[in-house]
Amino acid sequence: MVSDFFYPLIGGVENHIYQLSQCLIQRNHKVIVVTHAYDDRVGVRYMTNGLKVYYLPYKPFYNNTILPTVFSTIPLVRSILLREQITIVHGHSSFSTLAHETMHHAKTLGIHTVFTDHSLFGFADLSSILTNKVLQVSLVDCHHIICVSHTW
Repeated sequence: MVSDFFYPLIGGVENHIYQLSQCLIQRNHKVIVVTHAYDDRVGVRYMTNGLKVYYLPYKPFYNNTILPTVFSTIPLVRSILLREQITIVHGHSSFSTLAHETMHHAKTLGIHTVFTDHSLFGFADLSSILTNKVLQVSLVDCHHIICVSHTW
């Protein structure tokens, strides 16, 4: 599970990632969460039922997301994906830079990707058009995409 949005923040995406992780752990899947640092929360932490959380040493840039660079995340993300023997990367939220970058790195390593879009956009205003174009490029070879609803 990868997202810029995870505990200690509280919200729908954060809760969804945590609950889905707990359900998968109960079904004997190995689940880890990758997110960015929150204040002094850096490194590896463990939550309920042994959920392993990597708080990468990247500080939020805007709206609790990291600065989009693509290349600066390669060393840490690649190391985690290989060391943990990850077989599926599940990114969450259209606004999560870390999710999109990690999914890109996973694809270069031949790892399957899943993306859950928690915030769907319209089609009429400029912001929605630009966001949809970014998603179109980012998700072009994603193996599965999950959307929470249809926007009218």
